[in-house]
Amino acid sequence: MARHADLTGRITGIGDEAAPDLAGQIAVARELGWSTLELRSIDGTALADLPAPAVREAAARLHAAGLGVVCLGSRIGNWARPVTGPFEDDLEELERLAAHGRVLGCRSLRVMSWTDGGLPEAEWGARAVDRMRRLARRAEELGVELLHENCAGWAGADAGRTLRMLAEVDSPALRVLFDTGNGVPYGYDGHALLERLLPHVAHVHVKDARPGARPGEAVYTLPGEGVARVADCVRLLEEHGYRGAYSLEPHLAVVPHEGRDGGDTDTTGPFVRAARRLAVLPVPAAAPSPAAAPPGPPAVDAGLLLHLLHTPTAGPLETGPGAPHLLTAALRSYATAAARLGLTTVSLAAPEPGAVLGGDVPGPVRRAIAADPSFLADQPSLLLRLGPALPRERTVMFNVHLDTVAGGETPAYDGVRFTGRGAVDAKGPAVALLAGIAAAARADPSVGRDVAVLVQAVAGEEGGALGTFGTRPLVASGHVGRVNVFCEPTGLRHLPRATAAATALITVDGEDAIDDRPEAGHNATVLLGFLAQHLAAALDGARVPVCVAGLHTGTLHNKVHGTGRLLFNLPYADAASGAAAERALTRAFAEGLREFTARFAGLPAFARTAADAARITRLVWEKRGLPALGSQPAWGDALFARAGIERRPDGEPALTCDALWLDGVPDTFTTVFGPGSLDANHAHAAGEFVDRADLEAFAERVGALLTAFAADVRSGAADRPAPEPTEKAGTP
Repeated sequence: MARHADLTGRITGIGDEAAPDLAGQIAVARELGWSTLELRSIDGTALADLPAPAVREAAARLHAAGLGVVCLGSRIGNWARPVTGPFEDDLEELERLAAHGRVLGCRSLRVMSWTDGGLPEAEWGARAVDRMRRLARRAEELGVELLHENCAGWAGADAGRTLRMLAEVDSPALRVLFDTGNGVPYGYDGHALLERLLPHVAHVHVKDARPGARPGEAVYTLPGEGVARVADCVRLLEEHGYRGAYSLEPHLAVVPHEGRDGGDTDTTGPFVRAARRLAVLPVPAAAPSPAAAPPGPPAVDAGLLLHLLHTPTAGPLETGPGAPHLLTAALRSYATAAARLGLTTVSLAAPEPGAVLGGDVPGPVRRAIAADPSFLADQPSLLLRLGPALPRERTVMFNVHLDTVAGGETPAYDGVRFTGRGAVDAKGPAVALLAGIAAAARADPSVGRDVAVLVQAVAGEEGGALGTFGTRPLVASGHVGRVNVFCEPTGLRHLPRATAAATALITVDGEDAIDDRPEAGHNATVLLGFLAQHLAAALDGARVPVCVAGLHTGTLHNKVHGTGRLLFNLPYADAASGAAAERALTRAFAEGLREFTARFAGLPAFARTAADAARITRLVWEKRGLPALGSQPAWGDALFARAGIERRPDGEPALTCDALWLDGVPDTFTTVFGPGSLDANHAHAAGEFVDRADLEAFAERVGALLTAFAADVRSGAADRPAPEPTEKAGTP
């Protein structure tokens, strides 16, 4: 019996062909069990013409329904726009759809290449290529992908013209959208065109048709009932390694370029029938021969990284309420890019509050959950997998985070360096990770077959949450591997340990005073400033690592601020040193209050503050008792050495990151590994950057690690019991 291509989870469709309104489009997608939609219009309004609030509402409804967006329909260069028309219309639409795409979680735009406008072919072609070149350059800056469809326009019906346009535009932001059925009305062999364009295809529309009574007419049919050779096209795409979506555009009731919008007719019924027919379409799947890995470093998707850098993902713990926060959309975009490489989405969800709250959950997280029911729902985590679900001993897990700290400049890429918040921590490593996984799968077919690869793309790494509602629930659910890599900047040397951190909050709750009588109030600025210096010196003298963090009392110049906050962060390498650091800070705090009282009691302006210091000042622990990643087994170091990855020297300090949640998980090796440096690359600061060469080097090492692990699986080494852990080096 012939095998058939399995398109499970990869079929989607253009929503407005099923229903004009978003509610109807969502209902059809859910009826069909789809996880994505392609958007073109809502309630008869083109997507680009929707105001920003309407797009935000649509995104919220789609995400609540568990739906991503794989492509945005545009009118750029379409049948209604001649090449002699105003080019500003296309540029403006590109800008609007790029902004909408960040909200919707989609960076792919369908475009065409303009009708002739009465010009001779040579001038028509020259103008079309020039326009597409200018669009593509702007798309590169925005992180947008232009998908040229084989439809109306200069390059639509001719593979030679399409290849010429791709070559002359010469941009990674321009690729091909292949429609299986467009050749029927336009009078060309679509399958033959596909054969020539295969390497450039990034998205597929599915329709089928028979020729109509007159040239240029078509009678549209269910997939497989026309002459478009839909099954042959799908087989050709699959054999070539296409792993993207198949988006249904059946034209059974809605044909926009013919002015048929469905009217009062049933659009949903024909669309659903076409979708169900496509799902069972017999497509013999010949096993493709594995392609050799391309020479040089794996290709890092610069457009995807720029799109993610343009998408604000700093969480509410960083920004406070009301700031733009599009983490869900960013994760959707990341999942779409991963799907093209063969990774499937296992889950995209946030944990329930009951699975998060506990004694060791940081105070800001507890307060945020209590104050805002949507706090967790707006910060889900994504779990991807390459290959089947396999036992832990045959699985490698990578953890990345797409949330960032607040702030940052407008993203940019000059061909060498990416700048913008998250460039190195950790959107850049997240994008490079996908390139490395894809390179490993090309080089060794057992990666994704005999070896599973998990990717945790988590929320809550920044903002002091420390993975308590992102990484920890995934680990607790068993989504770990024998090898676990947390992608943080380590200078391309792996670091098999991770510190945890305790956070102390010192508050002053006194009374304000006016500037004419400063002695009448409590001066929190002087008190907290004194304590900041006293505790910094005392802890440094006790050799306790400490970060003297934020101090805030107020901003007005003409008053004494009687309330304020002071934060300390105490990293530690193990539970004992963490407890010792807590005791040292508590002692130093008490000593500091006594010394402040003694020193300032005799000063009239501060006498009241000195007298009441112990009463109005309080020390609370916002975060304490979290684990630290302890010693790791020697076999993991040996594996990384075989992959050509150097270990970071034991004398260098460790990082505080989500890797701490793997401490004590049996039969695993966990390490921190990534490109760049937190300090040298200005992570969390102005001017954050990462060089493309570093991302490519990281991707190359990820590929080497996976192929080395696959070799261990083949030899049986991955199934043997792990040796006893080595002694863990201390962290300065």
